[in-house]
Amino acid sequence: MFRFWKKEEVFLSGEDYFDRMIQDIRSATHWVTVEMYIFNDDILGLKVAEALIEAARRNVTVQIMVDGVGSHRFFQVLYPLFIKEKIPIKVYNPLPFLHPYYGKLSFYGKLQTLGIRMLRMNKRDHRKIITIDEEILYTGSFNITAEHTSLLPGHPWKDMGIRVEGEHVKFAVFNFLKSWRLRLHYQYKKKNKNKNILNWKHSPIRLNSTIFMKIFFQKQFLNKLNTATVRAWLMTPYFIPKRALIKSLAKASRRGIDVKLILSLKSDVGIFRTLQTFYYPFLIKSGVKIYLYQESVLHAKAYIFDQWMTVGSSNLNHRSLMHDLEVDLIIQSEQNHKVIEVDFEKTISLLKPLTLEDLKQRSLMDQLLAKIFFIFRYWL
Repeated sequence: MFRFWKKEEVFLSGEDYFDRMIQDIRSATHWVTVEMYIFNDDILGLKVAEALIEAARRNVTVQIMVDGVGSHRFFQVLYPLFIKEKIPIKVYNPLPFLHPYYGKLSFYGKLQTLGIRMLRMNKRDHRKIITIDEEILYTGSFNITAEHTSLLPGHPWKDMGIRVEGEHVKFAVFNFLKSWRLRLHYQYKKKNKNKNILNWKHSPIRLNSTIFMKIFFQKQFLNKLNTATVRAWLMTPYFIPKRALIKSLAKASRRGIDVKLILSLKSDVGIFRTLQTFYYPFLIKSGVKIYLYQESVLHAKAYIFDQWMTVGSSNLNHRSLMHDLEVDLIIQSEQNHKVIEVDFEKTISLLKPLTLEDLKQRSLMDQLLAKIFFIFRYWL
């Protein structure tokens, strides 16, 4: 028995993660919520969709919310399937020309919608959360897309996910309803007002739904780094954080903390391969060890400061820190601490730290582009 959960399980394999998730969806009795940045219409997306449709046919309430940019491949095949089964869909800040009702608007309606949506375009829902019967929660870096599994040729992306069981899952449902419909959100709050599960500062589920949450969790993250006494290990695919974090990493290394970063050499967002090198020289000179994962796209987001660990969707870039909705979960189990530690150490054992000599081999064009891209880091 953990402090917050009845059970807690870490997944390093996409096959294991989604097989278990589909099994749980098929066993659902009353309610499934899906909040997903990318829900693709590929072989994996269709398998998950089939399980959700089967659940809806058993009179299980199924609610699906996808991001308007990340899930642009959702609308061609999956959206009609779900609508046919009368499964409600919400699209978070849809791009106007991808919204299913955009074509039915008048010219002035299209113009007005275009203006409103363009203003909101920089705010995305980057979360990956599935809740089942208010008791089971899946989260981490896994989107519903086959790149995270061996269902597609080549090496699957390196990801990390977690499954938990317990009453505190209701906190995630509570926040889902805030984006779904405020009236239901407040009704759910009233229903659970006497339970100590909706206090966001004390929940193991870290959600940045408001500016106050964003500021609180960013300060908490920096505090964990600044007070670490042994190690600060970070695994993230997109690394262009605020200067405060860069300075704290350098200071931690200078005071003797073991500071290691595992970043991705390959990227689904090509600009980051060049952009994130901007801070490499300063960090390496400060003693920070940087490793570039090369086998496939590194997509896991895991942060370790001494014995405090999180797994989730948050990257160390301006988009995650300032704009997007994110979720991270504080790991409770010592056994799972060990699983994550071993994975980190095993990954590093196959790599060599980046050196200043390595950076000198970069072309002048690549170095120039890093400086130019850095100007636009606020949007990345």
